[in-house]
Amino acid sequence: MSGTTMSGATTSPTTSPHPGRPSLFKGRGRYQLMVLGAVCCLALGGVFVRISEVGPVASGAYRSLFAAPMLLGLSVAMTRRSTGGASTPAERKATRITLRDQLLIALGGLFLAADLCLWNISFLYTSLAESNLLANLVPFIIAPLCFFLFGDRVPWKLVLPAVLALGGLYVLVILGTGLDPTHLRGDLLALATAVFYALFLVVAKGLRERYEATRIMASLSVVCGVACLAVAAVLGEKIWPHTARGWLLLIALAVTSQVLGQTLMAHAVKFLPLQLAAIFVLLQPIAAAGYGFVLFGQHLSPVQLAGIGILLVSIFWAKNLLEGRK
Repeated sequence: MSGTTMSGATTSPTTSPHPGRPSLFKGRGRYQLMVLGAVCCLALGGVFVRISEVGPVASGAYRSLFAAPMLLGLSVAMTRRSTGGASTPAERKATRITLRDQLLIALGGLFLAADLCLWNISFLYTSLAESNLLANLVPFIIAPLCFFLFGDRVPWKLVLPAVLALGGLYVLVILGTGLDPTHLRGDLLALATAVFYALFLVVAKGLRERYEATRIMASLSVVCGVACLAVAAVLGEKIWPHTARGWLLLIALAVTSQVLGQTLMAHAVKFLPLQLAAIFVLLQPIAAAGYGFVLFGQHLSPVQLAGIGILLVSIFWAKNLLEGRK
């Protein structure tokens, strides 16, 4: 594609004096649309969980299990494309997952299962916007987590955005809900989601350095799905949909939230500045708020909106600092 564009630019008599700029802008705009589409897909997770015919944990199980073969298919296609359709025995041996990494996949899958279980249940008690937002407080959990696990130094510059985040939490959860027990339960579950997702990211990062992303996500999804099914059975949730619509909703959940959203995001952020990508990611709670308002009549008070605004600023600030920007 780039070669064709450059060729056309050099032969066209109407080429602008800066031929690279329009194509660069056009290309970046395409990836911005991809990230925006990914955000909208990811925010749909709570919608499908709320209207699913099965329990929230069972919905998470199907989301992962249905996504696994799709991700595995992507992995096989990408591997064949990179090797020209053939691989030597040495190459296959080099990509074989070791026993140690298989155990890490199992651990990461369990962390991802805990993340999905808690997050999906939180949708039943709090608004889609709050649940999506609180689950995105991962930057404030990753730093101390890496300190305790790996001895990494906690950046002191993260203290100010962390204090701001605590203020946002106070406004959103304490002042905004008046400590309503049901609402508070949902918010606490969403916060716990961020902890387990941070643990999952730590494991996934190490695996990603040694294996292709879709292959690892396919394996993690299988472990996550099986674990979620077991938890759903223990909780006594309804596990089997009773109509074709119920199955279609679960397939749509897997395609939008697990495959399409994650794949579009992973592909597009590679071609965008991190600061711009981070801004788009913060649109997920806003998209969820829109879904909640239109589909479920979920209204946010001015105090809750203020708390959400403070948290969005703190998360964006923390991401900038952790990515090495002032």
